[in-house]
Amino acid sequence: MTMEAAKQHMGAMFEYIAADGLVALAAMGLPPGAKVLDVGTGVGNFAIFLALQGFEVLTGEPDTDTSRYARHDWAANAHAVGVAKQIRFEAFNASQMPFDPNTFVAVFFYGVLHHIDEAERAAALREALRVTGPNGAVVIFEPTQDTLRQIWSNDPGHPLAASPALYTAGLDVSEQKLTGQRMDIFIYRMA
Repeated sequence: MTMEAAKQHMGAMFEYIAADGLVALAAMGLPPGAKVLDVGTGVGNFAIFLALQGFEVLTGEPDTDTSRYARHDWAANAHAVGVAKQIRFEAFNASQMPFDPNTFVAVFFYGVLHHIDEAERAAALREALRVTGPNGAVVIFEPTQDTLRQIWSNDPGHPLAASPALYTAGLDVSEQKLTGQRMDIFIYRMA
């Protein structure tokens, strides 16, 4: 299925996510077919976007997550879009990832970091860097103020955006910041 067909099936939110995802991918230059990790599955928007770009995607969220953003039927959406074979789901906690070092070329947190308990955010970032290794990238998308105002109209209790730089203390990383349509994008690589 094409991106246009996916946008029609998945709706406006997928279109926004894809636009911001393309901004990040343009800055990264990932190899075709790369193995990537999508932290926080939700309805599968970002995992589906990544699969449509030709990546092999592992996605997951904690099996204990009972928030309104978790436990959706992402697989039905992936099947409808025709990318189910490129996406695999595994439940995991971002601060204790069950993956070997250097497993992924990139780890993506699309609108997820601010949903991780603040006490676990630094560990989640360290884990993401560990599983990507010295040549990988960790990409964190956090909502802009305008996006937060839109979210709050439907979800008044939604948390503020996280500032990823607060959780990089003691890490030898470089940060690249990009601005998407709805998200601020932070790309971290080992320095």
